[in-house]
Amino acid sequence: MNTPMPTWLQFFTTPVSWLYTKIIRIRNRHYDKGKNVHSAALPVIAVGNVTVGGTGKTPLVTWIVRKLRSHGYNPAIVMRGYAAVDPQNADEAVEYREKLKDIDVIVGSNRVETIQKYIEGGGTADCLIMDDGFQHRRLARDVDIVVMDYLRDPFLQRVLPAGWLREPIEGLQRCDAVVVSHANCVVEEFAEKVRNITGENPVAWTSHHWSGLELFDAEGKSERPLDWLTGRSVAVRLGIGYPGPVIEALVRLGTKISLQLHAGDHQPFTNDEITQLKKASAEVDGIVMTFKDWVKARDVIDLSTLQCPIIVPALELDFVQGADQLEAKLLAVMK
Repeated sequence: MNTPMPTWLQFFTTPVSWLYTKIIRIRNRHYDKGKNVHSAALPVIAVGNVTVGGTGKTPLVTWIVRKLRSHGYNPAIVMRGYAAVDPQNADEAVEYREKLKDIDVIVGSNRVETIQKYIEGGGTADCLIMDDGFQHRRLARDVDIVVMDYLRDPFLQRVLPAGWLREPIEGLQRCDAVVVSHANCVVEEFAEKVRNITGENPVAWTSHHWSGLELFDAEGKSERPLDWLTGRSVAVRLGIGYPGPVIEALVRLGTKISLQLHAGDHQPFTNDEITQLKKASAEVDGIVMTFKDWVKARDVIDLSTLQCPIIVPALELDFVQGADQLEAKLLAVMK
C-alpha cells in the first residue's frame, strides 16, 4: 500500500496530514530550544527512522552492540516496548536478549525515568543504545542515527495518515548520520536527496541476507540451508512493518506462498490466526515467520497441533559501504 489508509479515504487523510504536520513542527521547535530535554548520565546513541514500519533498525542495533562490545564497552539497549501487553517481554526485547547474551534491555514508555531507575538500581552499562529513538526527543542523545529504507523512498512519502512519514522529511536536518538499508549498492540519486537536507552523504549503505533456516516443531529445533525452501509450499505470517523483503526473498528461492496472513507491526497472534495456521499446516510444508513473530508464537501455539514446522529465516546485516565510518562515529561518542 502507498498509504497506511485505504485510497478512498485520501480525501479525509490529506487535511489530517496537514494538521499533523503542523503539530509535529511545533513540537520539534519546542525541543529544538532544549525545553523538557533530559540528559542521561551515560552516552546515548539513538537509532531511529522517519517512517512507520520496519526499516532495518533491529539488525543495525544488534551490529552496534556487537561492535561496541568488541572494543570493550558494555552497552545496554533502551526501548519503549511498543504494542506489547507486557513491555518487558516485547518481541524486540526478547529478540535482543536471546541474540545478544547478557545484554541489559531497559524497557518503558518514559525512557528518561526508566534509565534513571536502571542507573540508580546498579545497572552496569557504560553506554545506551536507544532503539526507535529519533522522535523520542525528551532524552538527549550524543549521536542520532536514522535508518532510511531504500526500497520505500521516504522522499516520495507524505506525513501520516496520508503517507508513511512520522514527521516532515525536513526532520532529517537534526540527525548526525543516515544509514541506508535494503540497498545492494550506493545510489547517487538517493544520496543526493539525503545530502540536500542533511548537508552530508549517508554514512553507510547496508543490505540484508538470509544465512539459513531454523525449523521448530514438536521435536525441537533444527537447521536447514536456504534451498530447503525451493519448490516447497508455505504459509506466511508476518507481523512486521514492511513484509515486502521477506516475500521477495521467498519468491527468489522458488517458494510457493499458499497462504499469507496479514498482520500489523508487533501484532499479537489472534485465536483466529492460530486456527488458520493449524488448518494450513496440513496443506503446506512449513509456516514462515520472522524471529519477532516466533517469540510471540511459541507462547501461544502448541507445536504438537501443527502438521508442519515453523520456519524462521536467520537474518544477517551486510555493509555495502561505510562500516568503518559508522564505527568511527560510535567510538567518537565514547571518548
